[in-house]
Amino acid sequence: MRLKNKRILITGASVGIGSAIAERFSKEGANLYLIGGRNLKSLTETIKICKESNIQVDGQCSDLSDLSIIPDLMSKAMNFLGGIDILVNCAGLRCNKPAHKVTIEDVENIFKINVMSAFALSSIAVDFMLKESIHGQILNIGSTSGEAGVAENSLYCASKGAMHLMTKAMAVELGGKGIRVNVLAPGTILSEGVGGRLDNDPEKAKRLMNTIPSGRFGNPTEVASCAAFMVSDEADYMNGAVILLDGGRLSC
Repeated sequence: MRLKNKRILITGASVGIGSAIAERFSKEGANLYLIGGRNLKSLTETIKICKESNIQVDGQCSDLSDLSIIPDLMSKAMNFLGGIDILVNCAGLRCNKPAHKVTIEDVENIFKINVMSAFALSSIAVDFMLKESIHGQILNIGSTSGEAGVAENSLYCASKGAMHLMTKAMAVELGGKGIRVNVLAPGTILSEGVGGRLDNDPEKAKRLMNTIPSGRFGNPTEVASCAAFMVSDEADYMNGAVILLDGGRLSC
């Protein structure tokens, strides 16, 4: 088991990529605290599946756009886990709007969840890791949209680009102190929501498929497998990396 007894907090763990990461990490022996959004039913189901691996796991639904709750959330998570070795920032929102239709409220909400909550969680986790001399890790789930522009997604691209550069800056600052910080940047993954949108627009799905050299979309379990490697000791020399998992799309 790659992650036996590692203490891991995962945000965005109710559905899709976050849920798949939680399930994979549980099979690798990690103890987990899972943060979901509004979907308590899905979070409860994810926790139930993880418990089948005979690990310690608990969680809660929280609105990460309310940054004031983050210290208490981290305290509760670390009390349950007995500390923290790895933080996975997977919570995120999209905003599919033309740039001239984006509102100030959109900007605040997207940046609070996609960037500011990740920074705040990371800050508390790093403080603990440094005080306890833990060889810790932060894995940020970014996006290929943080590396290349996408029409009618300028706000989402901006938020993921900020996350990617935040990751690199933290990696430079913390690498010499034993803490690795990396980004896993998926392309089009058939997770909850994305699959539905593509099913409703087969022409868009076809056009998008034609831009992917591998000739298919990805799935959440593939992202989870990559994440498991990235936070394992096998990837100990990986720091400040942005790993694209996109079927070769950005190589074109």
